[in-house]
Amino acid sequence: MGQVFDLNSWLEQFQEKLIQLFGTRLRFFGLQGSYGRGEQTTTSDIDVVIILDEVCFDDLQAYRKLLDSMDRCELICGFVAGERELRGWERSDLLQLVWDTKPIIGSLEYLRPLFSGEDIRRAVLTGAGNLYHACSHNFLHARDREVLVGLYKAARFTVRMKHFQETGDYIASMNRLAEHVSAMDRRILKAIALTDDAANEDLFAAASRELLEWASGVIQKCGII
Repeated sequence: MGQVFDLNSWLEQFQEKLIQLFGTRLRFFGLQGSYGRGEQTTTSDIDVVIILDEVCFDDLQAYRKLLDSMDRCELICGFVAGERELRGWERSDLLQLVWDTKPIIGSLEYLRPLFSGEDIRRAVLTGAGNLYHACSHNFLHARDREVLVGLYKAARFTVRMKHFQETGDYIASMNRLAEHVSAMDRRILKAIALTDDAANEDLFAAASRELLEWASGVIQKCGII
């Protein structure tokens, strides 16, 4: 893992194996996540998106063997689906997959006309609601600092959708997004480290409060009563 990782070379090898395995059944292959945004670190997942004509369990088993044959297989994650499932997916959940994925083979552009402003609003509301519940549960019961770090990481995507809803501007880069959002949203984007002291109860409580109150505000503004 100390050697320099050549992403382009890795993707070329991965693409060749995908084509050998699935042939013309491969409808789309793309890259998302931190590598797709150009914001990766040495420990970042390689987040790939694979869309086939259809997916059965045998396809997943074959794809699993392909993954095992790749260098850095332990870092590969992502999304796999068939075309019909993709078209029927909950649109508020599908939004970021379509906007955030960098295409390598094929395109997801045909899906963009399907989305409405209501889908975007629902994506923001669902994201904030999930964060609110998970943050409350973690503070009361699990009390796990690593869970809280994960929630702050997840909150970045709700901040991004919130900005998209408010402005119509989808900004993939989290670093660039931080330059265009409110001060409070920027705090959520930047507060994912929380590494000062894992045993610091005051830090844990303050960070939990901030995320919970932010999510609450988003829910109240975005929700329908």
